[in-house]
Amino acid sequence: MVRRIVSPERLYLAALALTGLAALLSVTLPAAERGELAATMVSATVGAALGGLSVDTFLLSRPAGWIMSRGRWWIVGILAVSLVLTALAAALLTTLAGLGSHPVGMAAGCALTVANTAASLGLRLRRFWFVYALRAAGGAVLVTGYALLWRYHRLDGARWGQLWLGVQVLTATVLGGAVLVWARRSGPVPAATAGRGEYRADLLAVGRLHVGVCAQMLTYRLSQVLVARFAGAGPLGVFALAVAALEFAQSGAVVRAQRILAERDPDAIGDHGREVVRGAAPIAALAVAGLAVLGVLAPDYRQAWLLGLLLLPGTLALSAGKTWSAALLKRADERATTAVALTTMGVSVVLYVLLIPWTGAVGAAVASSVAYAVYAVRTRRRLHRSTPALVTRMA
Repeated sequence: MVRRIVSPERLYLAALALTGLAALLSVTLPAAERGELAATMVSATVGAALGGLSVDTFLLSRPAGWIMSRGRWWIVGILAVSLVLTALAAALLTTLAGLGSHPVGMAAGCALTVANTAASLGLRLRRFWFVYALRAAGGAVLVTGYALLWRYHRLDGARWGQLWLGVQVLTATVLGGAVLVWARRSGPVPAATAGRGEYRADLLAVGRLHVGVCAQMLTYRLSQVLVARFAGAGPLGVFALAVAALEFAQSGAVVRAQRILAERDPDAIGDHGREVVRGAAPIAALAVAGLAVLGVLAPDYRQAWLLGLLLLPGTLALSAGKTWSAALLKRADERATTAVALTTMGVSVVLYVLLIPWTGAVGAAVASSVAYAVYAVRTRRRLHRSTPALVTRMA
């Protein structure tokens, strides 16, 4: 009955809402302490994206029967390599930012890599409800933990980062255990049937896909690393809050993109760009209004509404772009999404380097919106050229 009433989409929204509430609770920290927390989180998340070999997206994009033909040890091997690379990437990013904790960032990055991989396997099995329910439960634990730290006046960004690490490790453990249980229930695994050529093709596909995902993550998060480096902990705390608030508006686009990636029939994929923008627009506007109210209540965050307003156009463009990118990946291949991502990254890096050292968080917000718009436009154009059938349905 609960599964019938509470859809996976609502669970995902609940998970994002709890994450947003955790971000809201984090504004009880002084801006500089919140910047310390944000620096650790961004080093872990970007480290997982850069070092994780995009295993989660790769698994979602594989055709039916791929896992059985390759064997479980192939996935385990890719995951093991990605964990080493994740730890190294998180350490390097923490050093570049000049803020945050190396041990926490490295450990959290590895936990995120495991959790994302396990979640992808769950989504391939269409266990949407379980995966999103666990994400929501993790958000609830994080909110409770933050509230207790605030209640007992532990306003230390490093301590809050350790709590965040604990939640990531717990989520990864439960998701990983669930995947092992599902695998055992499926019965004996047949011997792998893939040949060397197919394994080489997998590695080539991982490489092409990962280049694009790395480019996207640098577009999304390099701004925060550079704000930490050039503007310091306080401005980073405010900017990261604005980014988190506006990302909540993209929840519908993320769910839609995941469903597109899990779709077995590419011909069944339609254009959901306008739909997700209509859903994202009012939420984004409310997020900016909430940031304005927060600025009145907490003077440390009085600039957050302006940063949110500057990020709003890019947020709407990115919401549509995510669904178009998922459709492009399913109907074309990794090279198409990688080409778009590299173009966007080139634009974003140039803008970040030019604007952030001189204008700080404001420049980061402007550059981000421009880069997101470039991403959406380039993705839609590439999708039109690559999928005549989809273009016909759009018309």
